[in-house]
Amino acid sequence: MQDDLIPFIPFEKLRGRTLVWCYFLTMFLCGIIHFELRRIGSENGVNPLPDAIISIAFYVIFFICISPILYRSQLSYKQLFGVFPKFYTIRKYILWTIPLILFSLLAFFLQYIPLHYLLPDLADWMFLDRDISLSMPHDREYLLENILYFITLVLLAPIVEEFFVRGILLTRWSIKWGISKAVLASSLLFGILHTNILGAVFFGFVMSVLYIRTESLYIPIFVHMFNNFIVWIVGLVDKPMEELAQEQTPIELELSDIIFLIVVCVLIIPWAINLVRKNLPKNSWRVPYLIEARFLK
Repeated sequence: MQDDLIPFIPFEKLRGRTLVWCYFLTMFLCGIIHFELRRIGSENGVNPLPDAIISIAFYVIFFICISPILYRSQLSYKQLFGVFPKFYTIRKYILWTIPLILFSLLAFFLQYIPLHYLLPDLADWMFLDRDISLSMPHDREYLLENILYFITLVLLAPIVEEFFVRGILLTRWSIKWGISKAVLASSLLFGILHTNILGAVFFGFVMSVLYIRTESLYIPIFVHMFNNFIVWIVGLVDKPMEELAQEQTPIELELSDIIFLIVVCVLIIPWAINLVRKNLPKNSWRVPYLIEARFLK
């Protein structure tokens, strides 16, 4: 059992709940800063710069917040990140991004539309108002803002989130609870931290599987980056979901939309079920940091 590991492992000194509280504390602080920036920026009319600034500031502040904790643990980052994959391995798993995005899109509609009819204000707040990709300005005059969003979505978010959730928390919780509960808990937390909860939980599960089975944190980072890059491109070119937030009447899906959702259901749901079935965590699985760890027994 992984909870029988001898205490030389730095993760014995780390506490997952402390790191999670640091994350939520950062959210609270950035929320206050964001409110003040929006209040100041509103004097000049519509200004997306405060949103762009706070999106990048969040990850910087959070990393600064947890740095002392990680430093005291004497963590081996080389061991945590694992082996750097070869190009063909990266290319192989990058292709997983396509079905993952389709599943995320399907999960969004399955959650948003029913809630939109029952509690439209709550639905808009949960799925639209808090979505960073929907606050991206697609006007060419907002060059700086779009560059900041690119840095946040495509670079900072994948690296920090994969390092924090998969690298740190998944490893720590696998020592405390075992690999199965650790994958479940880290995936649920990842979902809670995002607007599309169902889609993010599944995405978190897949990233956990990739991290464990490839023995490399670089793979989920690259997949996450490519996933967010597509989101950034779509948000930059066209933002159809933003129009939903501006509608005052119930959503009316066109026939083409319904056909598209049905096709996605037929293709993606069996793929997702099969993926989960074939990758249910096993007791023999080890996160990269613990592969060479010694046991008491």
